Amino acid sequence: MMEITHYHFERVDSTNDVAKELLTNHDSVFVSADYQYKGRGRKGRIWEGESHKNVYLTYGVNERKRKSLENKVLYQIIGCLAVEEALSSFIDSSRIKIKYPNDVYVSDGEKYRKISGVLSEHSYSGKICEESILGIGINVNQLEFGFDFEDKATSLKKLGINCDIDQVLELLKDSLIRLLEIDENTIFENWKDKINLIDKTIELVDKNSHFKVDSINKDGSLLASNQNGSISINNGDSIKYEL
Repeated sequence: MMEITHYHFERVDSTNDVAKELLTNHDSVFVSADYQYKGRGRKGRIWEGESHKNVYLTYGVNERKRKSLENKVLYQIIGCLAVEEALSSFIDSSRIKIKYPNDVYVSDGEKYRKISGVLSEHSYSGKICEESILGIGINVNQLEFGFDFEDKATSLKKLGINCDIDQVLELLKDSLIRLLEIDENTIFENWKDKINLIDKTIELVDKNSHFKVDSINKDGSLLASNQNGSISINNGDSIKYEL
């Protein structure tokens, strides 16, 4: 099993940014924090969370020094699978859903609400990937999420589960390390089965149009179609669908 140096901070701007800095002297690294004030989400959004209430973790790898994943989309996929695996220690796995492309939702008995977000970032020199960064946030003990997210977000504590943040953090790290060593095709097929998107109807938000998902490509993009023809939907597109 891989040995990865772990740094923990009380307060940082972003665990992803700190991990990038530390990779100048490390092959790979874990970075966690009690609070991050510039956490990033997909499409430039801010990942907000209270201090000392949640898990904020980043895995970083210097791809010039350590063998890494060939298919870079698998970092994001592994992040989601690791969150699902860690949460299943506290919640029945049937209540946990991975939502394409990078979120994890949990049912509270009324509806599915977001409990985790995953973001992978990669630095390239030409066509050569030099660094890969995987950031993960999990809502653990936070109870309020502000007006915009109050009906959309949840946490372990809101679900009635009392647990220690460090316990969740260690379970997440263990899952990441295990999954990073599994065959890439096995990881991809496992994720594809779990998101269960084939033949589902999705709404492409920017186009206000509906499509049926026909297949999922190895790069994580979706091939979908409607009466007007086929379209490729990638990680940068926003979609809605029933979990």
